[in-house]
Amino acid sequence: MADESIPTHYDSAAAAATYYPAWEQRGYNRGDVAASGPAYSVIMPPPNVTGALHMGHALNNTLQDVLVRFKRMDGHNVVWIPGLDHASIAVHWLVERQLHAEGTSRQALGRTAFLARAQAFKEKSEARIVSQQKRLGISCDWARLAFTLDAPRSVAVNEAFVRLYEDGLIYRAERLVNWDPITQTTLSDLEVVHDENVAGELVSLAYPLSDGSGEVVVATTRPETLLGDTAVAVHPDDPRYKHLIGQTVRHPLVDRH
Repeated sequence: MADESIPTHYDSAAAAATYYPAWEQRGYNRGDVAASGPAYSVIMPPPNVTGALHMGHALNNTLQDVLVRFKRMDGHNVVWIPGLDHASIAVHWLVERQLHAEGTSRQALGRTAFLARAQAFKEKSEARIVSQQKRLGISCDWARLAFTLDAPRSVAVNEAFVRLYEDGLIYRAERLVNWDPITQTTLSDLEVVHDENVAGELVSLAYPLSDGSGEVVVATTRPETLLGDTAVAVHPDDPRYKHLIGQTVRHPLVDRH
């Protein structure tokens, strides 16, 4: 005789493994454009494909799921569209870090192989993220899973870019940018963290005299500006440097006099 006693505790993992696949198979979460009832749609803020989800994602998805399920029970024709963000700069950096650990680089791989490596990274992260979201039990329409670099989204972005350009809202101009010397690209102001409590470092650079008779040592806390140096000035009344007036020096970094 089968044991039909009620379990003494609720096994959430076993329940999720049973019910969620059944929901998907029966299409409970699919949006239907032909269905009756007022439409209600939600576009999931897409998580970045940079790794696993965290508690913030769980909270955000739970709040959306509450709204979606309420509207569905209230007779609305509901569609909740899931998605993933390519997070290009972050993924670029993570893939480069992997390559560095393997003793190689994106330059050694070449563009085609590097993009293939980034695609593989994306697919692995996507599988992990979608699995985590399904474990949460969220009721989105997985048949509509979007990716910010897939064809429909890329076409829409290009169209929006052209329209903004034609309206004069996107234009070419010269201005200071945030340059990342590691990834060799510019960063938006939103991606830069300004730390005002950075301890400065005094760097000294010796400029050899052109005639080889000595050198002039210049100290600075902004060594990144040294490449643009075109002249060295001394105080005309300082006895330590009077003998240098009228002489020329050689820039040690760019070999310029």
